[in-house]
Parts: sequence; C-alpha cells; structure tokens
Amino acid sequence: MAKPDNDLISEVMMYSEGFKHAKALSVKLVAIFTLSKQLLSPQQHYDWGLLKTLKTILSWSGQLLAAEKKQQGTLDLGQPVEETILIKALRINTVEKLTHSDTEAFNALVGDVFPGATT
Repeated sequence: MAKPDNDLISEVMMYSEGFKHAKALSVKLVAIFTLSKQLLSPQQHYDWGLLKTLKTILSWSGQLLAAEKKQQGTLDLGQPVEETILIKALRINTVEKLTHSDTEAFNALVGDVFPGATT
C-alpha cells in the first residue's frame, strides 16, 4: 500500500473547507507534523504521522473559518487570517496532549513555520 500524500490531501481538504490560500497553508501544516515528529520527544500518545489527526485539525479549521466568515460577512479573509485560524485549530487539537517541554518546543516550531502570524 502506498503512503498517503499528506500535502495533497491537506490542500484538497482545505479548499473544500473554504480556504482560499490552501496550497501555501497545507505545505506549512504538513511541515509542522513532519518537524514535530522529528523534534519532539517520542511519546506513545503522539500521532504525528496519522492521517486521522491531520483530518481532525483540518475539519476544526474549516469550522473556525466558516464561523469567522459568517462573523465578518466576507468570503475571502486573506492569508494572515486563514493562518491564524489554522494555528488555532492546530493548538486546540494538539497542545493538551503535549508534555510541558514539548509544548514550549511546539510553540517555537509554530512560530518558525508561521513567522509573523498572530495567535
């Protein structure tokens, strides 16, 4: 069985959830997963390589994006707002599972992959 293409899966799911800048954001999201798997401690409950976790974050980000679009009354919020929404969904579904030292490393990693993004 072939390994799933997480970049393509993320991009397609983000477009289907309403993201206008899905191509750039999906590359960054997959980079977070790849780097987290490499750099954070090897805890048994971390699931950086699983498509299920990626899909959960993408679904959450889609819900947050829809709520923000409804509140703002616009269809294109811009890449900075979409980045902020993606980071929020990532943190909602990830930070509570991390150890204290891994939380600090994860937050630094998010800051490196999404420079200048407000969270």
